[in-house]
Amino acid sequence: MAVINKQKYVNQGEVIAQKGDDAWKTGLYDEARTFYGQAAKFFHDNEDHQGQAMVLSRLGELELSLENFEAAEKDLNAAAELVKHEPDAETVLADAYIKKTKLYIALYDLDNAHKIIKKAQDALENGGSRSLLGDAYDQEAYIFLLKGDDKSALKTYQKAADIFNQEGIGLKEASVLRAMARIAMKLKIYDKAHDWLESCRALYRENGDILGEASALSAIGSLRFLIGDIENARKALMKSVYLYGKAEHHFAEAEALLYLARVEASDAEKGDFARAKTHYKKSIELYDFLQNDTMKIAVLEEYNNFLKREIID
Repeated sequence: MAVINKQKYVNQGEVIAQKGDDAWKTGLYDEARTFYGQAAKFFHDNEDHQGQAMVLSRLGELELSLENFEAAEKDLNAAAELVKHEPDAETVLADAYIKKTKLYIALYDLDNAHKIIKKAQDALENGGSRSLLGDAYDQEAYIFLLKGDDKSALKTYQKAADIFNQEGIGLKEASVLRAMARIAMKLKIYDKAHDWLESCRALYRENGDILGEASALSAIGSLRFLIGDIENARKALMKSVYLYGKAEHHFAEAEALLYLARVEASDAEKGDFARAKTHYKKSIELYDFLQNDTMKIAVLEEYNNFLKREIID
């Protein structure tokens, strides 16, 4: 009977917290705060420290999203204190620490952010969610990036990617591989960058993420263009344009068309000036359709400069 009663009160607390989530999603922030407060009180009254901490952590995340940094820090500190010495609460504790890390990153207090994310990792090394440990390494890598330490960021992203791979969390692994490829391109490690982007593309495709696959293809095209491989740059960008069009993501489609135009316009022999004109025009049309005058004018100017250059050549 005790187990059944406990199940009932846990469900009831979660029902109230879910109302908070629903209110947050619809922009009813005051209502969300009220529901989270009610859920936290419910768990407190039932001496469920983990339940209370999870709700306070969600409340802290809400305040963080609204840039109410003091309120967010207060809630996240309270969540961590509740379960700091609680058995089998590593996941709940680490979740609060990761959100607190994001708070310090938002404040650009990178030293404190790094200290807190290390606490999250330490908690999870002793048990808890492996997926969350991957998230913790992902956040630490981002801190290294912000500090300008690309090599440490790359090593830490690799730890995150390995965990997501082991746990079969394809979309998170793809996102991390994409970040690793950006760093590799910056460091001119082009072979590695290409391998990671291809793996990234495959993961997005396996998971049915058309926009993710299109983004990976666009990056592959840009990389191929960077190393002078016009033919493969063209192939990747054309596939990217097709997928963005299929997903009706017209801004990204216009951007990919612009990249494709630049590829075709870059070399009279390997490229195709007629195709370049077509891609420029289509990109301009899409930006016009989107009423993005800034990009429309910029691409139109680039197109006119290309036409002048073509005449001179």
